[in-house]
Amino acid sequence: MRIHAYRPAIGQLTILAMSLAAIQPALAQEAAAPAAETATTATAAPQRNTGIETVVVTAQKRTQNIKEVPLAITVVNAAQLERAGVKDIGDLAKTAAALEFGDQSSTSGPGGSASIRGIGTAVMTTSAEGSVGVVVDGVPQGSTASGLMLDLARVEVLRGPQGTLFGKNASAGVLNMSTQAPMIGDTGGNVQLEYKGTYGAAVRSTINLPINDISALRVSGLVERNKGVYHNVHNGKDSVADNAGIRLRYLLRPSSDLSINLIGEASNTRVDYATFFAPAIANDVNAAGNHRPLAEFAACGVTVSRTNNQICSDALELSHSKVRGLSGQVDWTLGDGSTLTSITAWRERNVGPNSSGIDMSLGYDKIRNLTPAQEAKQFSQELRIASPSGRQLEYVAGLFYADSEIDKQTITTIQPNPALPAAVPRSIVTDTTEHARMTTRAVFGQATWRFTPATSLVAGLRYTKDAVSADYHEASTVNFAAFSVPTSIKNASGETGETNVSGKVGLQHTLSKQANVYATLSRGYKGPQVDNSSPVSAATVAGTYTGKLVNPELPTSVELGTKLSLLDRRLDVDLALFHTKIKDFQEQNCTLTAVGALSCIPLNVPEVTSKGFEADLRARPLPQLQLGLSMAVILDTAYPAGFIFDGQDVGGRRLLYSPKQKVTASADYSWDLPGEYELRLGGDLVYKSRVRYCNSIDDNCSFRGHTISSLRLSLNAPDNKWSAQLYARNLNDTRVPNAIIYPLPGKGAGSGFAYGLGENSFRRVGVTVDYRF
Repeated sequence: MRIHAYRPAIGQLTILAMSLAAIQPALAQEAAAPAAETATTATAAPQRNTGIETVVVTAQKRTQNIKEVPLAITVVNAAQLERAGVKDIGDLAKTAAALEFGDQSSTSGPGGSASIRGIGTAVMTTSAEGSVGVVVDGVPQGSTASGLMLDLARVEVLRGPQGTLFGKNASAGVLNMSTQAPMIGDTGGNVQLEYKGTYGAAVRSTINLPINDISALRVSGLVERNKGVYHNVHNGKDSVADNAGIRLRYLLRPSSDLSINLIGEASNTRVDYATFFAPAIANDVNAAGNHRPLAEFAACGVTVSRTNNQICSDALELSHSKVRGLSGQVDWTLGDGSTLTSITAWRERNVGPNSSGIDMSLGYDKIRNLTPAQEAKQFSQELRIASPSGRQLEYVAGLFYADSEIDKQTITTIQPNPALPAAVPRSIVTDTTEHARMTTRAVFGQATWRFTPATSLVAGLRYTKDAVSADYHEASTVNFAAFSVPTSIKNASGETGETNVSGKVGLQHTLSKQANVYATLSRGYKGPQVDNSSPVSAATVAGTYTGKLVNPELPTSVELGTKLSLLDRRLDVDLALFHTKIKDFQEQNCTLTAVGALSCIPLNVPEVTSKGFEADLRARPLPQLQLGLSMAVILDTAYPAGFIFDGQDVGGRRLLYSPKQKVTASADYSWDLPGEYELRLGGDLVYKSRVRYCNSIDDNCSFRGHTISSLRLSLNAPDNKWSAQLYARNLNDTRVPNAIIYPLPGKGAGSGFAYGLGENSFRRVGVTVDYRF
């Protein structure tokens, strides 16, 4: 276990905290005061507490103290999200050790890119769903998820299968997010300005407006520009990503027994001048001897290295995406104290027109991708009832329905070397259209029975009925110097239905007010896929073919945990041991065809195991000092012996995006200044062991173990009216990729490797200023 890489960094943070504490030794007596438990809110002015704030979660679809929930959860509240600089969903990996993300581009496919405990799905099949569910204000996002993090109250990272309460796209876990609710009777808001120097800027704003004494409206929005992730030496332009989003939340509470929440949101993203990858390793000559990658990139002006962010493209590099969503939630408290909840939601995500050149340089063997349109629509309805809290028997039971459709068109143009003989095609144009529909119906319930004051039994079941259908149409035209071969048309379609019973059973025992232990057995489920592209790619003649079924993913997990509150609530410790075995893990094998096109074949890995140990610590040794630590040791997560990817035996190799060890740590220390000002110094560390990003036995498919550190210094005005912060993230400028691809597209087998980069792959220094009214 390689821990020496992060010991110095954690040691530096510890020394810093000890040094700060030494500045005011008199605070030691103040730290002995009783702990004060106050609910976490993002809009309240910071208060000087002597203990850890109470953490409230909705992981079991009711409001509970995190200590009461027999489940491994990492919770990040609004203040922590702000301090850590979480601006998009991928940034959450900095806050939870068990959580990882791969490529989050609009082309990463509906399968998503998140993984928990080393288990995730990055599959491009239109009928695929993620292993990690994303739920915002009770609405599963599915293939319509937006990456923008806007006016959040908290994020709960629920680890392990969550199928009982959250359904089929939660076989590895759930990101359960809650946005800030409107406050009746309170007028206020804030404006935040962020300046990133030459790398961009952002404006974020929120306003809360009371309509009358029973309703209120909250409006939040952002406009953001990120620059300089890639630099195109062909036209001298840096990549530019523009994000904009708005959310409206309306709350109506006509009585103490009834509340109605209406939410509407919209977000747009546009990226210019950026391909998906930059060459990181280029060999002198490829395996076939028809490309000299290193020299070809040099001729473009690109200096290839593992820290390179230069590209050389004469293609139109452009991508668009937009998300729209509406939801309505009604909560009605019945006469016996039970709560009836209805959540109705409609969401839509549109991608395109997107245009990119993925051949990575000028010259020949060009590959151009055009996505005129990709549209995902989803309607969902949940109806549930929850018993009152604090009774001997507590339960949640409900019905769920979701219907989603995905339509996608892709045009790929391949242009071989024009210097080759006339018998070689001048271009190969392939136009594909895809349609998929997934319908889910489910009945679920979970109950907690306290058969003694200290011991509880937890049991739950979910019955799911899925229907999946998909159609695929491909038209391919080969153009020669003076003529074109007649267009070849291939079609494929398939459909499947699946029923599943998943569930959970467990025991929870309270040892004292400061400690409890729990043990659970959970069974999860992720629905089947229909793969049409593989039969079409394998076919040598035009015709109609039957789609291939990818079996459902079935995890079974055992978890043992304890939750402790120590030192008069100055230290909270959550520990968990887990063992998860996944049958028919859903994966895909992506290779380049003989003509240079990317071909991704979804498949089932017969069995994968994830096991390990996790720890979450929250500490407040002094009123001025807050510490946080999240650690995960994840073992196995390996392909079975003899498993073949791209002609190579990858048996024993770890799954993608699955580090063996990961630690996230944070510290914040504050000083009271004259005039009731407050100065706060904070820092974050993320250590991660070696991670694989592509399926080859070559070590260049992985990235070394590394530590990322960040610092921040902020000044808060009296009454929290305004604040200013100077931050520096990724201090060592470590060029960590979001994805690795091999070989280099357009350069042939044995040509090298390319890195997909993001804003977190670079050192960033900036300033934020908040004004609150």
